[in-house]
Amino acid sequence: MKTAVVVSWLGRMLPPACPLCGGTFFVLAADPFCPRCMATMTPLPAAQCSRCALPFVASSAHTSHLCGRCIQAPPAYAMAYAAALYEGPLRTAIRCLKFHQRPNLDRPLARLLEARLPAFLEVDLLVPVPLYPPRLRERTYNQAWLLARELGHRRRLPAAHDVLVKCRATEPQQTLSARRRRENLQGAFALNRDVEGKKILLIDDVMTTGVTLDLCSQVLLAAGAERVEVAVVARAPLS
Repeated sequence: MKTAVVVSWLGRMLPPACPLCGGTFFVLAADPFCPRCMATMTPLPAAQCSRCALPFVASSAHTSHLCGRCIQAPPAYAMAYAAALYEGPLRTAIRCLKFHQRPNLDRPLARLLEARLPAFLEVDLLVPVPLYPPRLRERTYNQAWLLARELGHRRRLPAAHDVLVKCRATEPQQTLSARRRRENLQGAFALNRDVEGKKILLIDDVMTTGVTLDLCSQVLLAAGAERVEVAVVARAPLS
């Protein structure tokens, strides 16, 4: 009781700063960002693909079903989870983590993702999407691994950074079409550790076309993984 009172008092006297905008908010707040930033982060709509979590933004439906891409060419992973849409301050936060040396954003972003996951996950191992080694040395950290490690800590699930490796350089994906992304990444990922019989949750920061996650899932399943699901902080709607 006394401890709670002290923490509450400290939260009012020395409120923490929002890791994104710098504004202060109550120390016992359940959300990882301040109310102003949280209010701008848009959860995925109820109408979304039940396989890849593609939001049906323009749809008037309120139920999930398979999108056209997943009907025509189902991805290797069984399903996808995403915390929110890739837009506004969440997009800024992810880009700061990824490109602007803000590894401290791993915890609030992992908290945001963890809150959107089912209460019980039937998962044996968390696996991040890997970076090509020269790119990793340049950036000094893999943002997907930071997220996986923090999520594993919060859910008390094992995480391993060396299950998958990226074995060759590829072009930047941002400006490529879905077909070119697949061509660009074909054969770029390889297995580095045994995953026989394991249920895996594959972790990345953003999902756009889903090609990267699909190809990584194919490698894991080909090596004997029982099931692969994916979890990302943000899901980008396809234009």
